[in-house]
Amino acid sequence: MFSNSVKRLFSNSLIFSIGTLGTKVIGFLMVPFYTYFLTQGQFGIVDLISTTVAMLTPVVTLSVFEAIFRFTMDKNFSNKILFSNGLAITAFGSILSLIGGGIAQISGYKYGVLLAILLILSVVSCFLQYFVRGIGHVKLFAATGIVGTSLSAILNIMLIWYFKLGVNGYLYGMAGAQLGTFVLIVAVVKPWQYVDLTLVSKKNALMLLRYSVPMIPNAFAWWFTNDANRFFILFFLGTSANGIYAVANKIPSILTIFFTVFNQAWQISAVDEYESQNNSAFYSMIFNNLIHFSFLGMAGLLLILKPLMHVLVAPNFYSAWEFVPFLMLAMIFSNLSGFLGSTYIAAKMTSKLFSTTIYGMLTNIAFNAALIPLIGLNGAGLGSALGFLVVMIIRLKQTKAFVSINVKWIPLTIHLLITALMYATLHLQNNMIMFILLAIFFIISLVLAGKDVFIFLKRRHAK
Repeated sequence: MFSNSVKRLFSNSLIFSIGTLGTKVIGFLMVPFYTYFLTQGQFGIVDLISTTVAMLTPVVTLSVFEAIFRFTMDKNFSNKILFSNGLAITAFGSILSLIGGGIAQISGYKYGVLLAILLILSVVSCFLQYFVRGIGHVKLFAATGIVGTSLSAILNIMLIWYFKLGVNGYLYGMAGAQLGTFVLIVAVVKPWQYVDLTLVSKKNALMLLRYSVPMIPNAFAWWFTNDANRFFILFFLGTSANGIYAVANKIPSILTIFFTVFNQAWQISAVDEYESQNNSAFYSMIFNNLIHFSFLGMAGLLLILKPLMHVLVAPNFYSAWEFVPFLMLAMIFSNLSGFLGSTYIAAKMTSKLFSTTIYGMLTNIAFNAALIPLIGLNGAGLGSALGFLVVMIIRLKQTKAFVSINVKWIPLTIHLLITALMYATLHLQNNMIMFILLAIFFIISLVLAGKDVFIFLKRRHAK
């Protein structure tokens, strides 16, 4: 029944995987380098700056890139109108960023101007990437990811290792990578052909902003739900603890690598299938299989977690393994919530996204404030997991108004039980017994997912 839809989803996932997987794998392989040449405090600083740039990007652009992507997919709007008005809004936000960075620098924050430059490069690159993705240049989109991350890795090795620039070297590398992405897109797409200042108008800008503005508080609240625990960690535990937390977060990011690839393709399928008669069944099938794949991936990572940490990080960061399981659980619920968020985008109901994210943010804040002083870094992971679980449940209830997604709760509950057992097993002192038990739990998880995964793959190959 869903043969063509599933094939299209897999095809798009394959295309997007080229850029995203290349980007994430290179970044993941750089973790040992960073942990050897940066102290825990330095790693905590660069992680905080990177997080700040990511948080401010949708704010200073009014999330207009979200509207650019969504409206270019409709094919009912002139690309010149979309690009010209989106560029004007992006330019205005960039000017404000530079002014704000200058004020911060004068006020005594030594990274003020550099942070502003990173932010400007980020918003421009983001705008261009969303545009080229929307108009169908998927190969270019894939290439920008690989080129940007490769440049970042090369520059960071030179600046941190050879020139001994530490935090500044890392930030210069980020700037160089964003600049490289910008140059590549400009060289290939020649975006000036889409610029017509006579098309910039209040009417056209408002058309975009009516869609994108509700995404601003949602983006900020989503970031806060995802990353605000870093500030609680800094307040209660210090920069070194934030460095440990940043390293621990690199393992769950493996799950996000695959979800990011999938979600880029899913956003297209969600829009394509939204008007179909079988949208509820299709959305439900994909969501339940996403649950299986996510927890199966988590079980596989927990199976090899300790050996993996020995290989990837310096000895003084090895203790980060203790905090990985809760962070992976948080990442899974974050991804599942993100999947449901695409449903709001398909329905063009972006204003309703914000309320669901707010509930998750408040839950996250409350649990972080309560748990971090009590159980340390694990409180941050557990608080995030609970926050995203709240978002997922609320979105499941809300989306029934336009797409009813039927969740298989029993398999989800069993997956959660297996996760708890694997977490407890990781604390055993006998490595042989620990590995055997972890392998058994992984096999159970594999068998649990097997039936639905088989049906999913069978539908993929259906004629």
